Amino acid sequence: MRKTLQQLALIPLALVSQLALAESIFEFGGHTYKIITQPATWGEAATIAGEMQLAGQQGHLARVNSARENTVILEAVMSHLTEAQLAKSLAEDGSDTPFIWLGGSDEAREGQWVWADNGDQFWEGDFNGSPVEGRFTNWGVQPDSATGDEDALAMGLGDWPEPFYDLGAAGQWNDLDGNTALAYVVEFSGVTDLRLAVEEPSVGGMHSGIGMVRGWAVSSNPIERVEVFVDGKYRFDIPYGGLRRDVGNLFEKIENADHSGYASAVNFNGLGKGEHILLVRATDAFGSVTERSVEFGVTRFQKGFISANDTIELGWAGISGLGGGLTIQGAVIDGEDYDISLEWRTATQGFEITRIEKRQ
Repeated sequence: MRKTLQQLALIPLALVSQLALAESIFEFGGHTYKIITQPATWGEAATIAGEMQLAGQQGHLARVNSARENTVILEAVMSHLTEAQLAKSLAEDGSDTPFIWLGGSDEAREGQWVWADNGDQFWEGDFNGSPVEGRFTNWGVQPDSATGDEDALAMGLGDWPEPFYDLGAAGQWNDLDGNTALAYVVEFSGVTDLRLAVEEPSVGGMHSGIGMVRGWAVSSNPIERVEVFVDGKYRFDIPYGGLRRDVGNLFEKIENADHSGYASAVNFNGLGKGEHILLVRATDAFGSVTERSVEFGVTRFQKGFISANDTIELGWAGISGLGGGLTIQGAVIDGEDYDISLEWRTATQGFEITRIEKRQ
């Protein structure tokens, strides 16, 4: 077992989709896959998969149609499962090697291997058999129905059997007893419809004082969490579910899209003057995750908080305007002279300070 896990640690991850939505979810070829680490028998796994939905699409145990897809699944599984999870997905009739269930079976008729989701036959016979209609297969020296009850398809996550490892390698297929409890991969014919927008702070904008982080997130699956990060550090979970009729009109087929808003007041001054990156991360009940980031700047007075006792004097200041902007020249704030620029923000229906420059 130790040798198997060491070998697996060397598997490259280059083919795993760059559109990975979460550590247990990945996309390939317009389909979405979800890794379920809780072991289940093949029948249980097939039932659970069929009860799952993504964007209205029913799930099924993964069907593998190409060598590329086979490799992507293997690499995604190996990048996600921990050593402890691998140890819970061992097959006794697979030489105690870790395996995951796929959607193939010959339970209806011995030697006639079909994909459970659509009934397509992909193999006829034992290990001396042949593919049907040129469909992709990736057997080891299998199938052999060694116990007489090996009617379910699994992908090996290591080489087998010890000590020669000459019957199968990681990524190859084996026929196993369907009563064995293994991890499995669920496939959906489509991709997530989780969508996320950040409306404030504005991209490239300058912000000061108390402002807002706000936007919206929608998905066919309920939104479970919206997180806010600033400069790579988690800050807080933002309240979600605000009324957004405009978003509801845009996504009419998604239930509750009209209650998809998130918003929270923030003290931009507390971030410090200069450039910052805000990242918002939304997670839905399916487990899909999407992120959006915004680069923005903070401008502030020398003193981070201007209290009621601090002096503010505008009587000798000059005020000029151009378009939707105002400039106050020579404002005295807490004994210091500043030039201050303000711009109209349609989203907030008010003026916001966009530049604070201390006079020398």
